[in-house]
Amino acid sequence: MTLAGTFLVLCGCESGERKVTPEMLHFPESASGTASDTDDLPRIAFELSEFNFDTIAIGEKVMYSFRFTNDGGSPLVIDRVHPSCGCTTLKDWPQQPIQPGEGGSITVEFNSTGFSGPIEKTVQVSTNGVPRDWYLRLKGFVAGQEGRKEQDNPVQMERIR
Repeated sequence: MTLAGTFLVLCGCESGERKVTPEMLHFPESASGTASDTDDLPRIAFELSEFNFDTIAIGEKVMYSFRFTNDGGSPLVIDRVHPSCGCTTLKDWPQQPIQPGEGGSITVEFNSTGFSGPIEKTVQVSTNGVPRDWYLRLKGFVAGQEGRKEQDNPVQMERIR
């Protein structure tokens, strides 16, 4: 760090402001001489990022495992897996780092109760890799209509005389 860089940091601390300025940032060059070399970073690669479950009936559940590989040069960590709504639930995903060349799967389940017509649900996967976020999709069609449930205690009317 140069004397000017040190002065900026000290001055920023003394004034109470905690801003990061362009002068404070330093992006080291890789061994190949380019700052954009990402070969050593983790990289998640899915076999399929969109699964079409075709047509199902209302009330059916569809489970699918999205398989992936770490195509990068360092361990991949899945920080977060977040479905777009409560009808899609996570069943299983790796909690430990995935080494380069190794893989795993993220299993999700869609519950079609309360849905009819075309469906597209997403699952956001956040990692320490490049790119940071991936979006997996479940698509299909839910056929039929939800039946009305009869009340357990129907209202009784009395005849007034």
